[in-house]
Amino acid sequence: MTGEPVRIKAYGLRHFTRPGYVQLQVVVFAIFALLLIFAFLWQPTGIWASNPIFTNLTWIVPLFIVLELAETIVMLRKFQSKERALESSLPNQPR
Repeated sequence: MTGEPVRIKAYGLRHFTRPGYVQLQVVVFAIFALLLIFAFLWQPTGIWASNPIFTNLTWIVPLFIVLELAETIVMLRKFQSKERALESSLPNQPR
């Protein structure tokens, strides 16, 4: 491949290169890991216990982790297909 790296637009908002997207996902999954640890260690009491979001954190956080993993797989496949399309459109060059 020559020149510009492949860019994919995520959520119709921002263009990402593969390394930039992977770096963002590492940060996202690290935050989710911290939230998961927090969800299992913290037991809501008082007014917090009446909120269904806080009482179900041990189910909500893993659900979002699975959804984020699925989104990551979809985006990485988009990068792969765009890279293949770009490579196939380039004229054959000797290596």
